[in-house]
Amino acid sequence: MTERRFPRPDSHFAAYMSNYYAAAEKFWSVQGFEESELKPLKEALSVWGAAFPAHVRAQAAAEAARQSKDAARRTLEAEARPITSFIQGFPKTTDADRATIGITVRDSSGTPTPIPTTRPQTLVRVGGGSRTRCA
Repeated sequence: MTERRFPRPDSHFAAYMSNYYAAAEKFWSVQGFEESELKPLKEALSVWGAAFPAHVRAQAAAEAARQSKDAARRTLEAEARPITSFIQGFPKTTDADRATIGITVRDSSGTPTPIPTTRPQTLVRVGGGSRTRCA
């Protein structure tokens, strides 16, 4: 018989280990083994029993904090956009002002188009008409 692996998802693992310990403890008792031999397993299960729910709570709190942060960012961006538009369009705004604020400094000189390094290549296809065979 092949070895049974522990379940991968933590929630499945938690349920499995609770059942595992109860069954192992019963087996130990029925066989007359020293219960103290299961003490390290019982302690490890107790530590897991506290750590896993704490992790789930922390993960939920982190997700809530991320959502709150994302919402705050969207709000801040929405408030900054009209101010940026006003500053960009204000006649007294200089490029130095734009650079200091960290908004786009428009290229007023116009960037020249570079000289092509290759010739344009064309492919002319002549449409093939229908061919009729005469007998």
